[in-house]
Amino acid sequence: MALTGNAIIGQSGGPTIVINASLVGAIQAAWDLDEIEHFYGALHGMDGVLKEDLCDLFREDPDLVEEMRFVPSAGLGTCRLKPTDEDLERAMEVFKAHNVRYFFYTGGDDSQLCCHKVSELAKSSDWDMNIVGIPKTIDNNLVVTDCCPGFGSAARYAAICCQYVGRDAEAFGTLEVVEVMGRHEGWLTGATAAARPEPDAPPHLVYLPEVEVTRQQLIDDVQRVYDEHGYAVVAASEGFAFAGEEQATTSDKVDEFGHSRLGGVAQWLSDVIEEGVGVRSRHDKLGNLQRCFAATASQVDLDQAYAVGKAAVEWAVEGQTDIMVTIEREKDEPYEWECGATSLMSVAGESKAVPREWINEEGNDITEEFVTYCKPLLVGRACELETGFTSFPRFHKYTIGSKLEPYERD
Repeated sequence: MALTGNAIIGQSGGPTIVINASLVGAIQAAWDLDEIEHFYGALHGMDGVLKEDLCDLFREDPDLVEEMRFVPSAGLGTCRLKPTDEDLERAMEVFKAHNVRYFFYTGGDDSQLCCHKVSELAKSSDWDMNIVGIPKTIDNNLVVTDCCPGFGSAARYAAICCQYVGRDAEAFGTLEVVEVMGRHEGWLTGATAAARPEPDAPPHLVYLPEVEVTRQQLIDDVQRVYDEHGYAVVAASEGFAFAGEEQATTSDKVDEFGHSRLGGVAQWLSDVIEEGVGVRSRHDKLGNLQRCFAATASQVDLDQAYAVGKAAVEWAVEGQTDIMVTIEREKDEPYEWECGATSLMSVAGESKAVPREWINEEGNDITEEFVTYCKPLLVGRACELETGFTSFPRFHKYTIGSKLEPYERD
């Protein structure tokens, strides 16, 4: 049902490199719709709704709005608020007070659950509203949708970092462990291997939380790679755990959604393999740069983020409600996609793991199916080379014969 009134949009959960592209898509779509009289931004997501901390997005300069499409992190501010029943009742009071007939919320599975609860409350109240969820998460773990806005750019950053750090490790002949975000799902970690410019490029080993390996297998894997290449780069998800062992990097502290804080996998594994292989090992944690390093933004990711924001507003005004916009893959090569929709109930509180058949039998790399899925999502900005990835040439290092006795230092 088409409604006339005001709209509110909020951003929730961890920010991404392209989350503002969704916001811009929504704002620019709303400009052309008479049904939306005022478009309000909720500062810091649901927290802003509850506190009536709202801003008028229609008063923003159109040129500034367009520029925000390429600005990383949440332009309206974000939160990790898990609303109680009392919170939801308060939100409904705010909607009524401000004549809000449309509510849009950008986030992952917890945020979509929040959106669904708002939708259910609206249906049982005497206030007509259309509610649409906008997908977002670098973890890429929302079900139904083919991929999630935010993933492609974060994955591209992680992949590039692994290639660059590999050059450093190769120069010294050392071992390197790179910690990548991913609590229970290894989409980001797997993507670091999907972007290898050549088969022998780093990361040489990737460990996803979907498949556990033993401590000895990890050491043996690294030893094999080191013997072959003279150095080794390992990418591991922050949720990594050895088979039969407790996860050593889980904190007793939890975030606002009740998730345990993770971190420290890289240092932990680095110590394990240095002791096991007997070669110096270093480590890097990519951290929050994975969700805000706009210099490595994926053009496909930017386009999809904008499209889902635009579609959310247009479809809500057409009368759709209690849905989340999805991305549907039409073709792998050349990559083609379009926006679709699914019920909020189908995605709320659910998560999508990397399929087991997309991880090799040994659990230390991905398969070609993963590469086929992932690679089109990582292509750089249109102004860059076709792939956007750097392929590092190497000296052939043609050897010459020795003329002296071997030299050993004291």
